[in-house]
Amino acid sequence: MNNEHDTMLSVMIADDEDAFRLVIKGILSENGFQVTACDSGETAIEALQRQPFDIVILDHKMPGASGLNVLQWMTEQKMTTPVIMLTAAGSEFVAVEAMKLGAYDYLRKEQIDINHLGVILRGVHERYLFRKEKERREMVERERAISLVAVEIFHNTLATVAHTVNSSLTMAVNAIDTYERELLSCVTPEGREPLIAGFGRLRQEYEAISLASKSMLRAANLLHGNFTDSKYTSEIQKSINLQSQPVSPPPSSSEVPQRKS
Repeated sequence: MNNEHDTMLSVMIADDEDAFRLVIKGILSENGFQVTACDSGETAIEALQRQPFDIVILDHKMPGASGLNVLQWMTEQKMTTPVIMLTAAGSEFVAVEAMKLGAYDYLRKEQIDINHLGVILRGVHERYLFRKEKERREMVERERAISLVAVEIFHNTLATVAHTVNSSLTMAVNAIDTYERELLSCVTPEGREPLIAGFGRLRQEYEAISLASKSMLRAANLLHGNFTDSKYTSEIQKSINLQSQPVSPPPSSSEVPQRKS
């Protein structure tokens, strides 16, 4: 957050008492604030429609639109500008209503220390920035949680598919070995070489599919690792390695690539 002396905050004050409004505007201007003064709730709303402000000060009791009316309008417009409500003695209910509507603070007009008003406003603005940063971080965490669920589903689905493919491929290569042995005993010497070559090509296809399956699983593991801690990723990887490791084929077949832990 910026140092209070390095930032000129824009403030709007809405109060129908000319003397009070002008005094507050003068004091705040002398203390480095950019001040817009409004003499009614209606002019305050017009000012809010023209430009944004860092802080809004509203007198709760004004002819026409009251401070609460302006605050209610800001809430309906989804404006998050921090609001300070000015109240009078005996109007505690106004302060309560203002806080319910989202006001950051309230001040009793007869108790305002104008020499410390700038400090109060900067404190309110600091609280506002802190709240916005907290909301931003919470939103990031929510989005991360949603992404993590999607990654988990994708990861688990791909692991299941890889395990199924590996099991099917292992059964296929075992069948290829069996058929090769049976057919070799039935063909002529001239037919052995083409037959062996044909089964060799089948084994190459098996290896290509097996490598592709493992590559996809490694990519899923990498993506998954970006959303989880290293210990959890390691445990998932070990589990997948155990599930996906194919049964060793007979000695006569091509060696089935094994997943490394």
